[in-house]
Amino acid sequence: MSRFTARAHGYGLVDWTADEVDAYASRLLRDHVPGRRWMPHRSSSCRECGESWPCPAAAWAGQWSHGVTRTEPRSRF
Repeated sequence: MSRFTARAHGYGLVDWTADEVDAYASRLLRDHVPGRRWMPHRSSSCRECGESWPCPAAAWAGQWSHGVTRTEPRSRF
């Protein structure tokens, strides 16, 4: 799988494969969870980083995991 430039939360711009970004996003989603049961209109913080929930790491990982579709690169020739 080829590398591409992407913005990864906490790293900035990286040259990773899609599998590497997927693995990083999965780890963030596993580690960054609400400190208590999350309910709308109720303040909660991330158990890992202490930021308001949803924390920036979990938000980035969720957007990556749910918003990216995988397609094989087209040949230029």
